[in-house]
Amino acid sequence: MAEDNRRWGFEEAEDWEQAPPPAPAQDDGCAGTEDSGAVSVVVELDGRVRAVRLAAQWRDVLEPRSLGAAVVSATTDATMRALARAVEDQGDLTAIAPPSPVADLDEAPFTRADAERLFAAVNAELAAFTAELDRLTNVPARAESRGGHVSGTAQAGRVVAVEIDGQWSHAAPNPEIEGELTEVLRALHRTPVAQPAGPAIAQLQALASDPARLLRKVGLA
Repeated sequence: MAEDNRRWGFEEAEDWEQAPPPAPAQDDGCAGTEDSGAVSVVVELDGRVRAVRLAAQWRDVLEPRSLGAAVVSATTDATMRALARAVEDQGDLTAIAPPSPVADLDEAPFTRADAERLFAAVNAELAAFTAELDRLTNVPARAESRGGHVSGTAQAGRVVAVEIDGQWSHAAPNPEIEGELTEVLRALHRTPVAQPAGPAIAQLQALASDPARLLRKVGLA
């Protein structure tokens, strides 16, 4: 007798019940759009651009010469959403955690010369921090795509202008335009300086956070 290989549906139901459900996609990005909805930009929570997306028929609602301004608007919207999300996730950003204790801070007496050297080193680290902050804040960042059709400018970490070759964007396929836009916006992103840091600043913070040790160091305890 020939083997009966027919399935009656029960086995398929059992297979379906045993198969694990697909894991939900993890997406920590924030999407922003401009007024027409033809352009959207997705950024990470730290502001880095993940992708630029154009509606299939974006030219029906936007002039190619207006595309750059629309990209700036969508990028700003996405960045503000990411900032709001980061504030919500992190809680009160005004609460500053106390500095970590410096385990190898010695107990030797602190002389006037030691204090002068420490404060000189702290001032040098603060000057370096201020110079870097000024560079990131005041010096405009410029970037151009490798294809040469898109360029952009950022000031103080914010994209303020995107220039696009209008003749190219009038006929180029969407994926090509999206690619060059994403490339430029990523290049314009600069990681902000969080706070002053350095070994001298760490030592001063450690002394200030431990009054008993500070008194011993200066010979008052």
